[in-house]
Amino acid sequence: MATRKYYTMKKKKSPTLSIFFAIVMFVCVLFPFFVINLRYQIGNTLSIIINGIGSISLVIGGFFLMFGVVGVFTKSRNWVKHVIVGVILLWIGAWCTGAIINFLGFNIGPDANSGSGYH
Repeated sequence: MATRKYYTMKKKKSPTLSIFFAIVMFVCVLFPFFVINLRYQIGNTLSIIINGIGSISLVIGGFFLMFGVVGVFTKSRNWVKHVIVGVILLWIGAWCTGAIINFLGFNIGPDANSGSGYH
């Protein structure tokens, strides 16, 4: 009787465990030394992005509101939609940039009585 040879493939070791330990070591050893600077850099970058989105929303919202007001006088059917979209975009832009817009006696944006900044 002939003996059969069985060939098995060796499993490659996955680097997942070593990557996990490297991340844990990074967080435990190196991260505490520069976490404060990293927090301010990320906050500054996000602040620039959010202010840009808010400024664009304010401009587009102003145009939509202007088209809505002009649509009232030209008897357009979509003037209500333009006014609603304009007010919503102005509200989003006001919250992103921190501006307060007074629209028909209502304040749009963050509360004027609350302080700004992180306390």
